[in-house]
Amino acid sequence: MVNVVNVMERKKRLNRMQVKQYESQYAERVAKLLNEHLPFQEENTQTVEQAGGVRYIYVDGEEVVGYIAGYEPQNLKEEMPYFEDELHEIHEVARKKTTFYTSHLVVHPDYRGSGIGRALVAAYMEKVAQIADALIAVGWVKSDTGKWDAEKLFAAFGLETFCYIPQYFKPYEVYCPSCQTICYCDAHIYYKDFTKNN
Repeated sequence: MVNVVNVMERKKRLNRMQVKQYESQYAERVAKLLNEHLPFQEENTQTVEQAGGVRYIYVDGEEVVGYIAGYEPQNLKEEMPYFEDELHEIHEVARKKTTFYTSHLVVHPDYRGSGIGRALVAAYMEKVAQIADALIAVGWVKSDTGKWDAEKLFAAFGLETFCYIPQYFKPYEVYCPSCQTICYCDAHIYYKDFTKNN
């Protein structure tokens, strides 16, 4: 009987959970999620609201348990100002094509492994493919694990490795929970050209 109850509870929970386009009413909950689980910079309702671009949330009832965001930067060099030699080619692509920069992907640890990341990336990629020629994602390769949690996920959606940059985050001088100090994690820069699919 316990199994039947667990199955029923899980079905109820899954019925409550869904991907939604970001709306202002969720700003405070998104800021909380980012501050607790992707704490590179302090977020608040104002910074979340000002982010703009293409944004999706994953909600469990009214709790935000996942978030993805990206936008078209006016100047990619301002978003990625360091490692100019390594990133020269991608800066050129962004100058010539409408390119989206994926700024956030976070899923609450209690919900990881349940398909939320996949659902968020799918919704985001579908929308971005309609309005952009290319997409960039900077993968956070954690110093304590040597892995980027979402690497396989982005690869499954057709993004390819552009380059790998050791200690990519160090010049940004942001705190990192993986390093437990100023971040010195590596980055995997991933790229997708939507025009190649047409």
